Amino acid sequence: MLTVAEVELPVSLQKRLREEANFAETFTQFTREHLIGFRQPMAIAAAIVGPVLFAFVYQVAGFLTLMEVAVSFTMTAVMFLLGGWYVNRRRIREMYVRQTRARKDAQVDLKTGKGEAIHLTMKNQPLFYEHEHGVICLADAGDGKTVYFDVDSLEEDPRWFLYINGDMHRVNWSWIRLKGSGAVADFAASGQRLARIGDTPYVEAPDAWEAICVALNEPQDGDIVERPLDEVKETISRLL
Repeated sequence: MLTVAEVELPVSLQKRLREEANFAETFTQFTREHLIGFRQPMAIAAAIVGPVLFAFVYQVAGFLTLMEVAVSFTMTAVMFLLGGWYVNRRRIREMYVRQTRARKDAQVDLKTGKGEAIHLTMKNQPLFYEHEHGVICLADAGDGKTVYFDVDSLEEDPRWFLYINGDMHRVNWSWIRLKGSGAVADFAASGQRLARIGDTPYVEAPDAWEAICVALNEPQDGDIVERPLDEVKETISRLL
C-alpha cells in the first residue's frame, strides 16, 4: 500500500540542502583541496611527518643534512601527490560535477520548500538488480504500479548502505520526494525482511540495462512505473 502526502521540508533536510546550496568552490580549488588539502591522506601524512622529521634531523645531523632531507622529502611528497592526481583525476572531476549538480538542485528544492512524504508497506518482496554503479530497486506499490529506485553506489546514497546491510529488504519504506528537483531524500526502511540477503542478480552488460530502462519508459529515481511488479519482472527477465 502506497500513501502520499504533501509536507513542508523537515528542518534537518533544509539544513543539509543549505549546505549543498552553499558549495562555491571552483574546479581548481576543489582539485587542490583533494590533492594537498585535508581531504587527501598523503597530504595529511606529509603535513604531520614533515615538521617532525625536519626537527629531528636538524637536532641530530645539523643544517646541511636537514636541507638534503628536506629536498628529498619534498620531491617524494610531490611525486606521490602528482601520482594521486593522475590516478584520481577522473574521480575528482566526477565528484565536482556531482557537487555542482547537487548545489543547483538544492537551490531549487529550497526555493520550492515542499515535498511529498511517501510511505510504502509491501506484501510481496521487492526486486533488486545490481549493476556496475549501484542497484535498481523495484517494489509493488499496489493498483498495478511499481516503485522504481536507481541507487548509485558512487554518490554516498544512504539507500546503498541500507541495501548492503540488508535493510532495503524490509517491509516498510518511507521517503520524501522533493518537489523541486524530484530527488529522493530521508529514505528509511523498517519492519521484517521480505527477501533474503545475497540473492540479487547482477546486470553485467551496460546495454542490457539501457534496454530495460527504455522498456519501462525510462523512469527516473523515485518514479512510479504504471505496470504491476510481476509484469516488470517478466520484462526484465526477457531482456537480461
